[in-house]
Amino acid sequence: MSEVVRVTKTLRAPARDVFDAWTDAARLRQWLNPGPGTLAQAEADPVVGGRFRFVKLTADGVDEITGRYLVVEPPHRLVFTWQSPASTGDAESRVTVTLRALPAADREGEATEMTILHERLPGAYYCEGARRAWTVIAGKLPAAVAGQPPESVPDPCQPAPP
Repeated sequence: MSEVVRVTKTLRAPARDVFDAWTDAARLRQWLNPGPGTLAQAEADPVVGGRFRFVKLTADGVDEITGRYLVVEPPHRLVFTWQSPASTGDAESRVTVTLRALPAADREGEATEMTILHERLPGAYYCEGARRAWTVIAGKLPAAVAGQPPESVPDPCQPAPP
């Protein structure tokens, strides 16, 4: 049975800035890592049919995440395959990132609603891992878009330190 994960977050940034963070390899390397470990390499060719590759180093070894872009509609939508031994059991899954501009509710600037939909996960184990990972990653993205170090963002899935 295929499992699905959906994570939604509102970011205080224009959709264009958020889209750029999703499509620029150097920027992806800064925030697209739920931890533990380090995203040592990031390559991205964000055009339909283009590929991406991320290499994550952990205490357990190396995890390589690969995929190809299926839909690239700046600045509102990305669809890509996602495959890695650690996060999908090496099965090919699909991720859709949708960005929706929100009306300005205050004077703090533009806001964007980001929805990450991860489909075709091979089972509940991978579904729960994906839910945690995308939640952490979504929590790091606002700092990255604002030019702050994403490493300073706490993991919202872990209890706060005493």
